Amino acid sequence: MQQSVGMVVQVDARALARRRKVLLASGITRAALESAGWTSPHFGYHRSTQVNDPIRQRILDAVAVMPDGGAVGGWAAAYLQGATYLDGGWGHPAAIGSGLGQPVLLVVPPNTVVNRPGITTLRAKLDNDDVVDVRGIRCTTAIRAGYDLMRLAPDVTEAVVVGDCLLYAGLTTAEQITQYGAAHPGRRGVRQLKKALPLLNGAAASPPETRLRLLCLDAGLPPLLVNAPVFDLEGNFLGIIDLLEPRAGLGLEYDGAQHRELGQHAADNLREERLEANGLAIVRVTSLDLDDSSATLARIQEAHRRRLFRYAVGETWTYQTRAAA
Repeated sequence: MQQSVGMVVQVDARALARRRKVLLASGITRAALESAGWTSPHFGYHRSTQVNDPIRQRILDAVAVMPDGGAVGGWAAAYLQGATYLDGGWGHPAAIGSGLGQPVLLVVPPNTVVNRPGITTLRAKLDNDDVVDVRGIRCTTAIRAGYDLMRLAPDVTEAVVVGDCLLYAGLTTAEQITQYGAAHPGRRGVRQLKKALPLLNGAAASPPETRLRLLCLDAGLPPLLVNAPVFDLEGNFLGIIDLLEPRAGLGLEYDGAQHRELGQHAADNLREERLEANGLAIVRVTSLDLDDSSATLARIQEAHRRRLFRYAVGETWTYQTRAAA
């Protein structure tokens, strides 16, 4: 397998794995290649161990053995184009040094075989409009990446998660993916794609927000507003609520790891006090709560029921909606 000519023009040569014989011919000694300053991500290939972005480095390791006509696809293509939440799971603390995370997807020509660690392949014909150059790396476009990610996701929820991430990053729109899907019918996973597309919301700022939103939707709650700015009746800004059910005045907040930091925790408390002082109720959800979805849903549903039967007074707050991409 040979690298495409010109494919790595803008790629840092130290980060790209190259064939051992090429490195030896360039003057690098065998002793150097066997030192701590070099590593071998694939048999017969070596690269520097100086890594600035471990996630991007995994992608570059795959690029080194990508065949002619191939392109980086899936989460890796989306990551390189700016959808940083789509990191294949490698950005999660549990993935560090554990080998967890998704392999890099290479979209390769039919009848092409790439059998390398950390790589999976999708054999498909790519049109010229399916491919974009990202700093010297041949990638599928965000539209094609979204199409593949959503139809091949493990379930509809995760299909919506990746779609929301692409929309939030401004890389594509639901309409563009819909049009691409209509032009490429009959492929594996298109039914799932069709189910997921109407559920996309480009205002979702993180995957857990999307998972929480869909969890509530599946449980029968009304559609929730996503990251809606809330104001008092004099126009004073009170805060942005992750998920808001305006009829009940119920807000849902997902608290990630950053919310445990003392400064952020204090700011969260002040914001919540402002919101509750103006008549809203807030339910907080963590990653542990999402793992125990049944108990979390019961808690949210009970809070929603209580709010629907709250005393009838004039509202003291209002909100703005954000247009979904």
